[in-house]
Amino acid sequence: MIYMTARSSILILALVVCVPVVAGAQAQSRQQRQAAAQLAEPKLDSNAIVAALDLTATPLKDVVAAIAKAGGITVRYHSGVTNLDAVSAVKLSNAKVEDALHTALDPKGLAFKVTGAKSVFIYPDTPANREKYPESVRTFPIAKADVDILVQMLNQAAGPFGADDLRPTFVSLNESRTISVRATPDIMARIAKLIADNDK
Repeated sequence: MIYMTARSSILILALVVCVPVVAGAQAQSRQQRQAAAQLAEPKLDSNAIVAALDLTATPLKDVVAAIAKAGGITVRYHSGVTNLDAVSAVKLSNAKVEDALHTALDPKGLAFKVTGAKSVFIYPDTPANREKYPESVRTFPIAKADVDILVQMLNQAAGPFGADDLRPTFVSLNESRTISVRATPDIMARIAKLIADNDK
C-alpha cells in the first residue's frame, strides 16, 4: 500500500506542470538558435581552395571564371561592372577562394559580397556601393497579420527589388510573432513599409 502526504502530492503536481514548460522553452531556444544561424552573415566555404592558377594577359572575366570553377562557386555581377575585358595576370597556389577573388578584383576597383557558402556578388568598389551593400538584421514584431502569410508575401515581393539588389533573408518565429530580416539598408526600408502596410 502506498501512502502519499499532501506535500509529496504537491511535489508530483509541480513536476507534471514543469516538464512541458521546460520542453517548450528548450524547443523555443532551439528555434531561436536556428533563426540566428539563418540570419548570420554568410561566409564562403572555408574548404574551397584554388589549388593552382597561373594566368597572364587574360581577360578579367576569364580569371574570375577560373577562380569560380576551381572553388566551386557561382558569381553574379552588378550591372555597373564594365571592365570585365580588362587584361589581368594572376598567379595563385593553394589560396582560399576569398583571397583569390581579392587578388583578382582589388586591383580593378571591384569588390564582392558573399551571398552564400558558394556564391558571391561582384560590384564596383565605390563609396556609394560600400554604403549600399552592408547588411543588417532587424526584428519586426507582428501585431495582427498571420506571420506565415506575411513572410510568403515578403518573399514574393523581394523578387522584383532589382537586379543589383541583394535578396533579403526572412526568418519567422510564430511563438513570439516576429519576423527577422537580414537586408541592405534600402531594401530594409522597403520591407519595413510593406510590413507596416500589411500588419493591420
